[in-house]
Amino acid sequence: MQTEKCPEYIRLQAEVETVLEKLTQLTSVQLNAFRSRDQAEFMRLDKELETTVGLKERTIGALKQHSKEHRCQPWAAASAAKS
Repeated sequence: MQTEKCPEYIRLQAEVETVLEKLTQLTSVQLNAFRSRDQAEFMRLDKELETTVGLKERTIGALKQHSKEHRCQPWAAASAAKS
């Protein structure tokens, strides 16, 4: 199945993009907290980043699993080639 026609793939792809954008934003804000020596904000952001990295891993895993099961995206072909 082509990705353009698979609503679930499109939904999961959007989730991955959203989580990656959030990681970028959080990392930038954490860098600012580090530079300004705001330890409390730095630590708060560190915890949020850890949670968001876990969400990223789960979201990418869901996308890969969906692609493998439904053969609707090159992830499945790339994974098979690495095996």
